Amino acid sequence: MRSEIPQLEVVTAISDADCEDFVSQLLFSQGWSIIYRAIDMASLEIFLSSRGGSIRTVVIFKSDLPDFNADSLAALESFKVTQISLDGIETNSHKLMTHIRSQLRLPLIFQSPEPNTLGRLDSSATRAIPVKQPCVITLTGTVGSPGRSSVALNLGNYLAASSQVQIFDADTRAPSLEYLTGRALNINQSLKFVDLSSSEARSEKKISDNSKISIVDLGSLPPLDEVVNDRRWQAGFINRTLEETTTLIYLCKSNGLSLIRLEKFMGQFPVLLRKIPIIYILNQSGNTREDRALSTRFSKMSTGEKSFILPRREDINSNLASPAKRENSFSKAIAEIGRLAQEVQEFQP
Repeated sequence: MRSEIPQLEVVTAISDADCEDFVSQLLFSQGWSIIYRAIDMASLEIFLSSRGGSIRTVVIFKSDLPDFNADSLAALESFKVTQISLDGIETNSHKLMTHIRSQLRLPLIFQSPEPNTLGRLDSSATRAIPVKQPCVITLTGTVGSPGRSSVALNLGNYLAASSQVQIFDADTRAPSLEYLTGRALNINQSLKFVDLSSSEARSEKKISDNSKISIVDLGSLPPLDEVVNDRRWQAGFINRTLEETTTLIYLCKSNGLSLIRLEKFMGQFPVLLRKIPIIYILNQSGNTREDRALSTRFSKMSTGEKSFILPRREDINSNLASPAKRENSFSKAIAEIGRLAQEVQEFQP
């Protein structure tokens, strides 16, 4: 989202005051800039006709606008003006933002029109060049040390066998990745730790990098309905990270309380304003009767979702999973991390 803010300015054109206020507050909470609120078709036409500069404008409208004229509005659309209708969309945060984001596609390249054009740009004048998409894997999970850092480090080391990987410790409550990275026995040189220890680094650092795979240990999430509405920097950082995330991995421990918290998360997940592919992991499952019962319950809860059950390994923090390793005692952990790495890569755009 942060990358969109300098490139987008929003105009609302909605007659219903309550609906317009709801939409404006929702967009403002996500950092979008509302620059104009049209009260009728004439004021909208005048404003858009007078717009200059290169900043992209998004018009969010409903056909209940007084004197609304669809043909006149269509004539005002250009390579700088995107129009999004909210007709038929329920006044609901998730549904509104899902619809808006689905309609909003930022061009990879803007080509300025020739001086003698009249503002309408032929479709052949705007060309997109293929670019490598960033890969951002974010790990979160239940409170109580479910093993996020261990899985992040093992997944990063596995992927580093074939790509440059940068790994971020964004767990503000209990950072541990730097410590684990320092004591790992067989860490790949292509895996690089990025320090996010200061609030300044968290507020300014862009996670995604087209040349590398990025892995973020985000720590445990607060309730998601608080995250999407909280304006403090911690929630802002979580929101920005989730905006850049291409795959979310959620871990829980092999105990009853963690599964209760997992169930709560699954109930809250739809409030996120962007659909993110998600993988669920039950970490450190043993072979006792209770462990098997918890594994069965986890499997039922995650039916229809991508999920993994990782075996209990005492040396998981130092003897990292790598495609080249073949120790028999570590083979099951390697196999599961390898399957996880494959799933993550298949999720990429």
